[in-house]
Amino acid sequence: MATHRRGDRVSLAAGKERDAVGLADRARRETTARIADVLATAPEPPRDVHIGWGAALDVRGCPARYRSQGAGGWGFPGWSAPLAAGAVARAALAHHLARDAHLTVPAGHDHRLAAGPPPAPLELVRGWMRDARRDRRTRSVAGWVGDRWSAGDHATLAATAALASRWLAGFLRVVGWPLPAGTVLLGAGDSPALRWRPAPRSPVTVASGTDARIGRVTGGGAHVYLVHRVTSGDDDTLRDRAAFEAAATTLAVGVAPAEIQVTCGDTGERARLDVDDDLVADGIGMIVAVVHERLRSAAGAGPDDGATPSSRCRWCERVEECGPGRARQRSTGRWRDGLPLVAPAPDGAGG
Repeated sequence: MATHRRGDRVSLAAGKERDAVGLADRARRETTARIADVLATAPEPPRDVHIGWGAALDVRGCPARYRSQGAGGWGFPGWSAPLAAGAVARAALAHHLARDAHLTVPAGHDHRLAAGPPPAPLELVRGWMRDARRDRRTRSVAGWVGDRWSAGDHATLAATAALASRWLAGFLRVVGWPLPAGTVLLGAGDSPALRWRPAPRSPVTVASGTDARIGRVTGGGAHVYLVHRVTSGDDDTLRDRAAFEAAATTLAVGVAPAEIQVTCGDTGERARLDVDDDLVADGIGMIVAVVHERLRSAAGAGPDDGATPSSRCRWCERVEECGPGRARQRSTGRWRDGLPLVAPAPDGAGG
């Protein structure tokens, strides 16, 4: 079925009955073609474009900020306590499930437990992190934890344990215990994170940030993917997050899920967004926009070209290099470094 353009967005409309496999096939073709069109404009192909939710959010929020990160921000950024928290929590929970005598099938496939008390999050996380001291895999989160142990970086380890236990406590609060039948933890144990490349040698990698899948993947696409957040402070980006994950999971698996569920640990809320043609198309647009901005940076786009001043400027480390962001921060009533400006700051004066 032909696609229909609405401005710069492509609608993958397919008729009244939902065709999860057909939607995925069209999404793959459309995304591959659009990325190829963008890459064709580059004098030479970029080395690496890692597209996760963080990159998509940066480009959607302020393209100039994304471009200013340079090559270090275009690939996988590397592990840190905030980034590793969810991965550590999922790995610790997967390890716990694998050891439980009531597990009905191997870990990483279907976590279904007999009724029993839920695990203590901090104790569970600390135990797994102690076991990870012997892990030396270079890119895995367990290997990173092992390196922190070897370096004696106890401050980072303590911060990671605290964040991971908070993540896990909220996850169990919202999802429930025992975990729903058919729950698969992603990016932990035998279940790798979902990734997709438009071509075998493409420099572009699209990485899903979903934390779990509920239900088996079948041609009908009745399964759902779950994204867990520790806090609900970024609810203004909730639909954008669902759109990106809808596209990323559809591209990676080849079957569009029925729903993207976004949960929040501090409030216990669970938002359910149906995966339809428009949601996937919005996600594809975010993915292609990242590739476009990556090439704009390589072509020498100015540091504030396309800047989108907003409240995020308050925390942006690049604001002093950005004319629009600097102007916004120096206007009356704005905040900088925790202090309000009571009058516009003259040029050359710090905020």
